[in-house]
Amino acid sequence: MNKSKEDLLTFVMKNKRDISATMIENEDVVLDWNGDQKTPLASTVKLMVLFHFVKTVSSGDTKLNEKVALSDIERFYIDRTDGGAHTYWLEVNGFSEHATILDVAKGMMQFSSNACTDYLIDRLGLEKINDQMKQAGLIEHDELMPLTPMILWSAYVSDHEQDALKQMSGVSHEQYKSLMSEIFNIMKSDPEHKKILEEKTMEKDLLSFHIQSLLTQKMTKSTTNQYAQFMKRLHDELLTTEEKSLFSQIVLGETLKTEKDQYIWYKSGATLFVFTAALYRKTDTSSISISLFINDPKANNSHWIEEVFNEFMLTAAGDQNFRQRLIQAFTK
Repeated sequence: MNKSKEDLLTFVMKNKRDISATMIENEDVVLDWNGDQKTPLASTVKLMVLFHFVKTVSSGDTKLNEKVALSDIERFYIDRTDGGAHTYWLEVNGFSEHATILDVAKGMMQFSSNACTDYLIDRLGLEKINDQMKQAGLIEHDELMPLTPMILWSAYVSDHEQDALKQMSGVSHEQYKSLMSEIFNIMKSDPEHKKILEEKTMEKDLLSFHIQSLLTQKMTKSTTNQYAQFMKRLHDELLTTEEKSLFSQIVLGETLKTEKDQYIWYKSGATLFVFTAALYRKTDTSSISISLFINDPKANNSHWIEEVFNEFMLTAAGDQNFRQRLIQAFTK
């Protein structure tokens, strides 16, 4: 392996067709490469759930110390499908039977637990999250869907990989929405059925390379232009000072701050086929907003990109020289 952020910079330079990037420094868009190209968002989409969550706390509809039974969150957990994020969240916190809803939000953002995310989507209401997004003017953004039901989709429609692929390939967007809603309801209210689907998924190899590729393409999509603008607008207009403080407390960033930083907000996401990230950094004298999406359709490089991606993004935000080289990688 031994790959570094320098290798990723070289990769970006050589594979510009499969990459989109937008960078806003202070008030100026200093980079916009394929900025309107829609890409599956992976976990970066969790920023939208957090945005709505913070608004419901602000309005008094959500109380941060509200107790949540871990068993209610477990309904949305599918073993061995989130890189250990959910288990790690549980281990680090050592909960007994309950967590606060603030803990659940941190589980979604700082640990990237999909189960915590789907619990919040269910608790807050998918329609309300999507409405909040529309009100904020995010027009280049697909509507959100729950994250975990798609993992059980192949097992829901078939016992065989090839047949599942065939059935999954032909569905319309409306059919897909309806299927995800059906599976989400099974996860919520029929644990036995969910368990059968989980076991079948693993035993029958119903998360094969080809099925994972198809699932990635079904994920909520958006653009780097939309996310770079959104991260900046969160600071400039979409959140009050109090809401920014709560957002900072929950999103990944507090542990990354230096003395110079007022705010640093970061969320990345990955599947075998895409890497996505959105980052905002504000100091006393400047602000930087960066969104970078990488498509790796054959998954030839995902094994090493994953190791260096976060360091690459954080270096771009903090090191002006590296940032200039990244801009030049696209403009040469």
